[in-house]
Amino acid sequence: MLQTHLIASLCQRTLRWLPLFGSIVLCALAMPSRSDARAMRECAAGCTPGGVPVLAWHGFADSVSPEPGSLTESYAAFEEMVVFMAENGFRSAFPEEVRIGADGGGRQVILTFDDGTRGQLRAAEILERHGFRGIFFIIPARTGGGDERFMDAADLERLSRAGHRVAAHGWQHRSLPGSGTEVAASLVRSTRLLGEGAQASARYDFAFPFGHYTAEIAEALAGGYRYLHTVNPGYWDGRSALLPRMLIMGGVDPALFREYVLGGAHYRPTLRPLTADGEVAGQVAFLATESVPDGLELFAITADASGRSYVSRPVAEDLRVAGDTVWLDLAGYMGRHYPPGRAVISYALMTRGGGALRYASPGMLNWIGDPIAAFRPAPPPDTTAAPGGRD
Repeated sequence: MLQTHLIASLCQRTLRWLPLFGSIVLCALAMPSRSDARAMRECAAGCTPGGVPVLAWHGFADSVSPEPGSLTESYAAFEEMVVFMAENGFRSAFPEEVRIGADGGGRQVILTFDDGTRGQLRAAEILERHGFRGIFFIIPARTGGGDERFMDAADLERLSRAGHRVAAHGWQHRSLPGSGTEVAASLVRSTRLLGEGAQASARYDFAFPFGHYTAEIAEALAGGYRYLHTVNPGYWDGRSALLPRMLIMGGVDPALFREYVLGGAHYRPTLRPLTADGEVAGQVAFLATESVPDGLELFAITADASGRSYVSRPVAEDLRVAGDTVWLDLAGYMGRHYPPGRAVISYALMTRGGGALRYASPGMLNWIGDPIAAFRPAPPPDTTAAPGGRD
């Protein structure tokens, strides 16, 4: 959930990465409505158990190699997943349609597709055959640009007429923390090229390019869009502006995603983040609403030093418990398991019982280094000294 105290910090400083907007304008955009603030207080007092699974796909092909980290899915595997959801009584929903009751998220699922590649039109037809709808996040600057790999305006209208939703995935698909222009265009320009059929819901959903955001960027975009889609693991609680999404990729056992879809009713996190989602923090803190679970593991989508995603590892040596506060040495954990220079991680804390993973915390993203510096190009080599000379 977005942390309200970040609004004050946003208002107190001019954002270096967004020169086109003054802090006053952004503060007005970021301030939550009274109803949003009331929902935040209600969730802080105890969210209803249960959550909604959210899935994300990218490219499609008739056949694919099982390359780890590949974001291309075969049409056959995609239809198998759609049939699996249909046979288990799931129905697709848009975020504003979700209702979480005593039985958790029920049999609702949110289906999303990133980048707006033309092959997703065939995936949309598969959805329609089985009575499902999806949210298609397109890259507005590439729409109608003559690149046959991406859908054009007519394709987006076809999706809208079929009951799907067309939404923005940035402007040029640049990482937002590294580009003030991308942030500004995402707030102002992105919805203009979604097509007439999408305009009624153009400000509902936004997907962060590469899943990257900072706490301040999330606060700013929350004023322009109702739902912000990440690639953090986990279930959506039906209230937070940030939606986690399980990213379908190669090299991962498909059973993991099927178990995820079925597990929403069991979602009941007992570790509430005290460190803001998207914040720069080498150590992150959680409030334990019950006793601290034994055998906590960190489960991350971010590829580790061996290139594997969706890996879980014990974090006992990285935890410190003080009363009802749990501290996680995230920088230490990443230093042991991730390549040097990795500055960001999308993760959740989990427990393992009976072979199944259970979420102990919501999914979130944190940086352990400056998110702007992470995308700053390296300086050119110094060529002022004569070859072999001294500095």
